[in-house]
Order: sequence, then C-alpha cells, then structure tokens
Amino acid sequence: MHRAMALGMMIAGLAMAGPAGAQDTESSFVTGDGIRFSLPLVNGMPGRAENEVMTWELAGFDTDIQAAPQLIDRFVFVFRSNAVPRRLRIEDVTLGAPVLIADVAVPEKLPSAGFRRSRFEFRAAPCAIAHGEPCSAWMFGEQPHRLYRATATLEDGSTSVLHQAEPYQMAAFIARLGDRIPDHRGESQQRTAQGEQP
Repeated sequence: MHRAMALGMMIAGLAMAGPAGAQDTESSFVTGDGIRFSLPLVNGMPGRAENEVMTWELAGFDTDIQAAPQLIDRFVFVFRSNAVPRRLRIEDVTLGAPVLIADVAVPEKLPSAGFRRSRFEFRAAPCAIAHGEPCSAWMFGEQPHRLYRATATLEDGSTSVLHQAEPYQMAAFIARLGDRIPDHRGESQQRTAQGEQP
C-alpha cells in the first residue's frame, strides 16, 4: 500500500525547512457549503484545529493502487478527559455539499495522550478513486487544500464542531494513474436519479 499520507508529511517537512524565524500568521478557509473558518499558520502550513473538547491531531490518508485505486482516510483526535464524545462524524467539505467520510462510535476506553487527555485513532472505509465518486472528487480539483469537518456528539446530546485544512494537491498523483482511474460518472448519475424517485 502506497502511503499518500507520507506525501502530505513530506510537503509539510519541506515547508518547515523554510527560512528560520518565519512569522506565523492566521489563514481563512471557506468550505464548499459556505462555512468560513480560520487556522493558525505554523511555518506556512495550517496548524491544528482545537477547541474545549478536542484537538484534530491528524487528517491523513493512504492509497492502494495495486488493483482498483482507492484511498483510505485516517484520523487522530485528542480529547479532553472531561469531554470525551460518544460519536464522531467526519465530512469532506472541500467542494460543494458535504461528503460523509465516517460516522463512528467513540470507545469508552481510549489510550492516554498525557495529562487528562486521551487519543482516538481510526480509519474510514475505503473509497474508490474514480471519476464521479463523491468521496474522491476532491482529488480531481485544483484547490490548494482539502477541507474537513468533524462533529463530535457529547454524552448530553450537545455537539462540538471543528474544521481542518490540509495542503493535499493531487494533480501529479492523478496524472500518474492516468487511464487506470475508472469512470463512475454514469453510475453516480444513475444513483442520483434513483434517489430522486418517489
């Protein structure tokens, strides 16, 4: 399995190896459904989103191109011990309407991540890398970042939302795959039409 997440880390490493003393700033992003959010820039890269419930420690993915190309999203969150959620919903909000990546139950027992903090790491189900597949549509765009939304549902039913941006640009990867990328646009349109039927 080719680890595309390593590609993102390499990009991040190159940015961090830039001029010493680079001044950190804040940058704004707009999701495909119109939500504006800001993240600190750390050595030119988007920093970690966090709030009183959690920190978005990692938003990466692996790719498997041995047979039909696919990507597997992977995430790491760190929760405050007094606010561990019951469920976590992750969406790709790079383009238009949000695309569900994962909706998972959070285990009651999690590994420690230091003082009064716990770590939750998981993988999403595989997604086909194909024209017309909503879960991989972001890979074919020219946008400079992939945008994510995490919605944590707490024990009392309240929710906490974070947005994260990652500098994943996939044009070279898609070009290398070339005609190995299947075309599911007809299937996608058929599924949409069926969903519109009463």
